[in-house]
Amino acid sequence: HMNHRHVIVKRRMFLGAAVCILLLPLVTCSNSANYLIGAGIYDITGPAAEVNMMGYAMMDQISNGIHLRLFSRAFVIADTHNKSRFVFVSIDACMGTQSIKLQVLKKLEGIYGSLYTAENVVISGIHTHSGPGGYLQYLLFDITSLGFVRESLDVIVDGIVESIQMAHDRLQPGNIFFSNGTLLNANINRSPSAYEANPDKHHYEYNVDKQFVLLKLVNDQGHGIGMINWFAVHCTSMNNTNGLVSSDNKGYASLLMEQHMNGLGTIPGQGQFVAAFAQSNLGDVSPNTRGAFCADTGKPCDYNHSTCHGRSELCRGIGPGKDMFESTEIIGRKQFEKALELFDSANIPLVGPVDFRQAYVDMTNFSLEVDGETVHTCPPAMGYSFAAGTTDGPGAFDFIQNDTKDNPFWNAVRDLIKAPSEEQVKCQHPKPILLDTGEIHEPYDWQAPIVDTQILRIGQFVIVPVPGEFTTMSGRRLRHAVNETLKAAGFPDNTQVVIAGLSNTYADYIATFEEYSVQICVLCCQ
Repeated sequence: HMNHRHVIVKRRMFLGAAVCILLLPLVTCSNSANYLIGAGIYDITGPAAEVNMMGYAMMDQISNGIHLRLFSRAFVIADTHNKSRFVFVSIDACMGTQSIKLQVLKKLEGIYGSLYTAENVVISGIHTHSGPGGYLQYLLFDITSLGFVRESLDVIVDGIVESIQMAHDRLQPGNIFFSNGTLLNANINRSPSAYEANPDKHHYEYNVDKQFVLLKLVNDQGHGIGMINWFAVHCTSMNNTNGLVSSDNKGYASLLMEQHMNGLGTIPGQGQFVAAFAQSNLGDVSPNTRGAFCADTGKPCDYNHSTCHGRSELCRGIGPGKDMFESTEIIGRKQFEKALELFDSANIPLVGPVDFRQAYVDMTNFSLEVDGETVHTCPPAMGYSFAAGTTDGPGAFDFIQNDTKDNPFWNAVRDLIKAPSEEQVKCQHPKPILLDTGEIHEPYDWQAPIVDTQILRIGQFVIVPVPGEFTTMSGRRLRHAVNETLKAAGFPDNTQVVIAGLSNTYADYIATFEEYSVQICVLCCQ
């Protein structure tokens, strides 16, 4: 069916990209350092007053102060011959976007020429919902900010460039060590009924990833340069009533780690050691670990629809703390403590080439073979469940999750903007279309028709930056597919694959076919 093909194409596309990696043999360098490594950090806090925040799509969530400052953390990794390099950037922002990356590349070209390009630069957002908005180039995401906000974009771009320059200037011989572990009681699945639709759920112990993956970066004397870890959890400990700019739980974890490594008296953002708590396949993963409850009765929300009395507004996820500030601290500290444990015990060296591949893919009409038949994708569209929000940030009106039926009234409202074509309705089925964003181009595109896909390699470690929010199961399937393909092509059996979420472009949520069919909100968008 077309809807099945539409949903699975992104996973297949990334699998295809993995095959394109250079299949160079893994070799051990003769000197004491296997890589050249540099780490940098710079402030990207932006306007802290009178700017709409990006993430919850609440027009009345306006910045009015600062809880935690925002930073860009950059890591340049090159082979010892300095012939191949890439830079991974984790930003305390809702997502990496084309508008950010293109402007960053333009500035880097003016400084370094062709050294840093679209192919070897990754910009991944931690997905805080408490940063200044209005910096995306597509209209849908700038509606609540009442348009584009130049001040939001400029400070992020300038800060990323500064952090990359710092990492570039600090490049030195060093080594990278891998470690992973299990972190419990720091995340839950906010759409468990959708997850249960997956036939392969029995292969896994948990309905969210508890895996905590870490890279330890040291110089050739063994002194810490930095750290990157990936753990799937939304940065929504700070809820949609918050007006303070904040990097949420992951940003707090970074500050704790950097303070621990640089010393208590170090000013945030000023130390030599840089710690990125990067994002992964978080699509259906919440930090509000007590679950979702009705605000008026205190009873659990409806399991399948996340509603209270048939409506979504009162169904809210509750964090482990007494308020959002304590919840942010608790979830952030759990990540910090696990990172410190894994950093201290990391002893598996990465050995082998540094490599990368990148491609821009037009997702509005991407052709591929499925079961011997040539099929294609279609433009994006937002479903009814999109307007219902999530338990981390409920929506409004009479929209509910797990909704595959349309409504004549809302269809009429939709059609005043743009009525979807018959082909679009068929392609997006079973999702009822609320906003036909992919077919609206006035005054400019409402959503990204082209996405930025990438894959990076450091020896036996592979990073897959994805342009959106993969759910737990879609991320697991992607990791498995990439890993198996690489090993079949000659990569070692100990190859590790990690997903870097919200990278370079924002194309909403990527779900499995089974989850898409259920139409829970985190699965309703594209």
